[in-house]
Amino acid sequence: MAKCFGGIVFLVWGMAIHAQDVHYSQFYMNPVYLNPALSGNFDGDFRASAQQRSQWRSVSRPYNTFGFSFESKQPWVLPGMYHAVNLFHDVAGDGNFRTTELGLSTAYQLYLDNDSIHSVTPAVQLSLNHRTIDFSKLSFGSQFNGFYYDPSLPTNEIFQTSSRAGFNFALGAIYSYKPAHRKELVVGVGWFNIPQPKQSFYNDDGIKRDRRLLFHARAVYALNFEWDVQPAISAQFQGKYVEVLVGSNFRYIMKDRKGEYLAPYAGIFYRSADAAYLTGGVYYNNWIAGISYDINVSGLTVASKTRGALEFQLQYIFHIFKPKVAQFRVCPDYL
Repeated sequence: MAKCFGGIVFLVWGMAIHAQDVHYSQFYMNPVYLNPALSGNFDGDFRASAQQRSQWRSVSRPYNTFGFSFESKQPWVLPGMYHAVNLFHDVAGDGNFRTTELGLSTAYQLYLDNDSIHSVTPAVQLSLNHRTIDFSKLSFGSQFNGFYYDPSLPTNEIFQTSSRAGFNFALGAIYSYKPAHRKELVVGVGWFNIPQPKQSFYNDDGIKRDRRLLFHARAVYALNFEWDVQPAISAQFQGKYVEVLVGSNFRYIMKDRKGEYLAPYAGIFYRSADAAYLTGGVYYNNWIAGISYDINVSGLTVASKTRGALEFQLQYIFHIFKPKVAQFRVCPDYL
């Protein structure tokens, strides 16, 4: 029954509608995937981020997504130009529908004032996308003989290919306002899948990956000496799909002295017409670790029993030691 359900879902997805892009609950912890303009938007020299998400375990075979990004804030080409590489790998459903995408991003930060409080950062992202599926793991209606499922019966489906590769292109921009250490606002916009890569395993050129428009914002505001509030919002529009996420984390600063920083956080978010989810994690020196759990509230609760997705996030910021150059003043000798 699960395989039959997986086959039906795949066929409807492949022939009748266009697919959504991969998404994360803790979208703010996956900066390069969220918006290429966030490349280099951190205090440090390099940043590595990793994500793992598993969902729909109670409905069918779990959908698993893994992501990784690495950013450089070194001025390799021009001062203010930052670069990043990001990779995600997604496996969905009984047919092992795999999507792998590797992207390269370049962002250029422009300060709008002499105090470096206001800045605007445009960015571009180039990527390669590859998709495969194993049709032998799917079941089809034609394999039901009237009494039971018979895998020896033909599927009556003629697929032209089991894999596709394509080129992708995206643009992004952010505005950043940071007047103090614990006071910051970042607002961004992104436009993804601009060339609309082809998606069909039937070689139907009319089935393409819809363009995706994204708006997002995140802030940090110090409530007092120990507490910060970190509200965030994301709105995405892709084909007929609309996704809005809104919520906030609250961070408690336990230690903040030279060489030692410890700040746990927790929060609650809501994804429109889909799920509410809880978040938690900790800032420890150069590390940030987070976890979230989705509670499904959509029409799929009959099958999911309100169980949604479990997600893990991890970040590390590298700081390169830069010794101070000793400068000596040479004074002339006077007789």
